[in-house]
Amino acid sequence: MATLSTQRRMGAVLGGGFCGAISRYLLSGLIQGYLGKNWPYDILFINLTGALLLAFLTVLAEATFLVGPTRRLLLNVGFLGAYTTFSSLILGDILLASGGNLLAALAYLLLSIIGGGLAVFLGDALGQWCLTRARRSVPPKPRTTGRLTETLTTSLAGERARDSSTDRQERSQST
Repeated sequence: MATLSTQRRMGAVLGGGFCGAISRYLLSGLIQGYLGKNWPYDILFINLTGALLLAFLTVLAEATFLVGPTRRLLLNVGFLGAYTTFSSLILGDILLASGGNLLAALAYLLLSIIGGGLAVFLGDALGQWCLTRARRSVPPKPRTTGRLTETLTTSLAGERARDSSTDRQERSQST
């Protein structure tokens, strides 16, 4: 695998960060417009969706399925790094607590932590499900033996290995 140039890595993080920050700003304003500003609904929603997306994309990136190194920097580090942050979680909690809403602050913190854990679990499961479905729908790629005239598919190579094993078993049973 080729290493990415510093410019390409920085560009991916910068572009993703810009889009993540703008998305957070617009979504936060939209949620506050509908639900008000007296409880940090916007921060909770953004943090939970960010946790879900981070887990989902990490599963795909680890399997190098649609998420290569540049996309991983763009999405995980850039976009989600700007979209969701721990400092916003703590700020929302402190603002509730300092306003005398201790029960609301505790509920928000617990919902964030438990909900974030569940979102990561769901994102991981969703990523694994996508990988399983993708692996079932993609036929095995041909594998070459080094010569242009000889091409073996993975399934053919597996059949030959099984045939060879069966031949050995049959020979040992006949002696």
